[in-house]
Amino acid sequence: MSDAFNSQHAHLPAAPLFAVESTHTLPSNRVVFADARIMHVMEGTVEVETTDGTHRLAPGTSLAIGGNRWCLTRPRPQVRMWTVYADEGFLRAQMTWLLPDRSRVRRGIHPHDWDGGPVLLAPGISRLRLLEPLWRQMSALRNDARGPEVAAARAVELFGRWVGIVVPSFLSPEVRDSLRVPEEATPSAIRGRLTNTATLGNLGRAVCLLKDRMHEPWTVAALAESVALSRAHLTRLFTFHIGVAPIRFLTEVRLTEFVRLIEETELSVAQAAQKVGWSDPRIASAWFSRRFGLTPSNYRLTPHFTGGQISRIGRVDQAVTTPGNDEALVKVASHQGFLSG
Repeated sequence: MSDAFNSQHAHLPAAPLFAVESTHTLPSNRVVFADARIMHVMEGTVEVETTDGTHRLAPGTSLAIGGNRWCLTRPRPQVRMWTVYADEGFLRAQMTWLLPDRSRVRRGIHPHDWDGGPVLLAPGISRLRLLEPLWRQMSALRNDARGPEVAAARAVELFGRWVGIVVPSFLSPEVRDSLRVPEEATPSAIRGRLTNTATLGNLGRAVCLLKDRMHEPWTVAALAESVALSRAHLTRLFTFHIGVAPIRFLTEVRLTEFVRLIEETELSVAQAAQKVGWSDPRIASAWFSRRFGLTPSNYRLTPHFTGGQISRIGRVDQAVTTPGNDEALVKVASHQGFLSG
């Protein structure tokens, strides 16, 4: 699956930071984005080709690429990853503050030295798992009900927490050795276990149920009953460990698979929607449009830019809806013309 974007909506105000979870089983086209992007591999392996060569990413590794630079991906044979898109000005400004001493940073990584070329990082899978709840919150930044100012402040907060967890990856080997911080060690800001708690106990069972049976018409009550928890406690566990409430997590799981089906198969929009659990294809189209700024049908007809004209990921400028409120989302998207395709 290659990344979705739309130049028709490049004029709309974009969040400075946005995260997208994706699964890939087929090679992508060569694509170019205006935003910088940082790819993080969670499961599987992928080869990322750039102008500077090919980089093989395994679980626990990340690759940062500056804006206006092309790349293509080749899953080996499949991969699950998070890609964070960031306005490059925002990225450089924040990293300048968070890495105040250039002499302590790996050569070429400090924003005053980085030329935008690909930078390979190895935070380790334990740290990346800690970051998944933050990325899920980043994925919802564009729909913050409290306005763009609060969303921007939230972006800065999440970005700072993200860097705080992976900061050893930016330090020079000499500095890291002097601090006795090996590549997979616990960052000093973290107190407690690094086990992926989303895979443990009742919460782990709930996560597996939603992933394995995403096509079923889940409610919080039904999920809570399946794992012998109260609805309130289950929601607290999801919010704390996963970063979002259960039904919003289910929406993200469905959307990730729906995007892969649109990209990698010839299934119709209705068939793809049905396969992931949305009986009404308008709901699938609305969530797709909310994330990428164009309908699934138009996405399939839109060629990815390979150079020349640069595009940033699109967004839908829309009224706020409650997470999981599919009917309200359909009404908003219909009003704005995003369901015509």
